[in-house]
Amino acid sequence: MIKTILAPLSGSDTDQIVLETALSLARPLDAHIECSHTFLDVGEAARHLPEISFLLGAALHSALESLEERCGRETAAALRHFAEFRDAQAFPANAGPPGSGLSMSMQQDFGDPVASLCRHARHNDLVVMGRPKDGDGVAGNLHQRLLLEGGSPILLVPEYTSGSLLDTVAICWKETAEASRAVALALPLLKRAKNVFLISVSEEDNGPHSSMQPIVRRLAWHGIAAEVTLTARGAHSTMNTIRTTARDRHADLLVMGGFSRGPMREMLFGGCTQEALSFGDLPIFIAR
Repeated sequence: MIKTILAPLSGSDTDQIVLETALSLARPLDAHIECSHTFLDVGEAARHLPEISFLLGAALHSALESLEERCGRETAAALRHFAEFRDAQAFPANAGPPGSGLSMSMQQDFGDPVASLCRHARHNDLVVMGRPKDGDGVAGNLHQRLLLEGGSPILLVPEYTSGSLLDTVAICWKETAEASRAVALALPLLKRAKNVFLISVSEEDNGPHSSMQPIVRRLAWHGIAAEVTLTARGAHSTMNTIRTTARDRHADLLVMGGFSRGPMREMLFGGCTQEALSFGDLPIFIAR
């Protein structure tokens, strides 16, 4: 069951799509949306902007002042985005008790934003967040750490989406524990999807695919009639092949397991997870 959805707000333009996506999932699930924002102090923000370390004297002082103002603006914007969205959707000012139905709340933290986000993720069923952007003042490995340390699946949304996530859902299937767990965690969404199909990519041209019947049968026990799409990687990366196949089938959401080859190996040599976390125009539900 997905009954609590964490929606981290950064104070940027991505807050609106994060809130809209969280609400589009919370409504059919009758879930609670827990918004959060961590005030990024100047020291923490400067740590993730390498160019500041080259400044001295007045230039450094000016850069830190500007950074402090920016952190304050982002916090004010995040709180404003939450209040405006809550009021526009006619949520009550105070969330009801657990289990009381669709609701929304906001909490603000101070300190390390990555550690704070991982902590909140452990106490929610799903995290909905925007894709990383250059120069956003947070750790570049935020999404990787959240996936490894947060304990909850992540739904990454691009800057623009079609509006509906559950018309057609694609599942990236490989015989791994991570893929199996992603399917299990995504079941509440898969059950509400109009169409579900599985993508299996052979990483060698015309190579054999593992049998898809066990996963098709597993989904059928949950009332999900899934089609199967078999494809070869060819000259492209596996993740590129998956994205192209999902796009050709007009998928609104892709479900996949993360770091099946191990996080260190993927961070050093690349892999589907690193590619999925780094870029793409398709919303991705990813779990480890």
